Amino acid sequence: MAHEYKPKNIRTKAAKDVFYTLAKELEKVNKLNDKTYLIINNFALLEQIKLDLIDDIRKRGVVELFKNGSQEMMRDNKSVDKVMNTIERQRRLLAELRLTPASEREIVGMVASVEESDEFEKY
Repeated sequence: MAHEYKPKNIRTKAAKDVFYTLAKELEKVNKLNDKTYLIINNFALLEQIKLDLIDDIRKRGVVELFKNGSQEMMRDNKSVDKVMNTIERQRRLLAELRLTPASEREIVGMVASVEESDEFEKY
C-alpha cells in the first residue's frame, strides 16, 4: 500500500503530493518496493528543490544585476540553469521507473513486435 511508505525530508505539500502520486502509480503496476521508494523520495526532493529555485527566479528574475567593484552588468540568474538540470534529473528518474509516455510506447512496441513475429512463424 502506498501509505506504508512516507516521504522523508519533504517539507512542501506539492512535493509530498508528487511523492504520493508516484507511489500510487507504482502500486497500480505492483512495482512499489524499497528500491522504487528511494527513487520516488529522491524525485520528491528534486521537486522541492525545483520549487525553491522557481521561487528564486520569481524574486530575482531571469537576469540579475551583478556588481564587481565599479563594474555593473546584467547576468543570467543561475537558478534558471539549475531548474532545467533538475527537470532533466526528474525525467531520468521517471524513465527509470518506466513512468514516462516513451516508456509506455517502448513496452507496447515490444509486445506488438512479439505478437507480429508469432503470426509470421505460423505461415
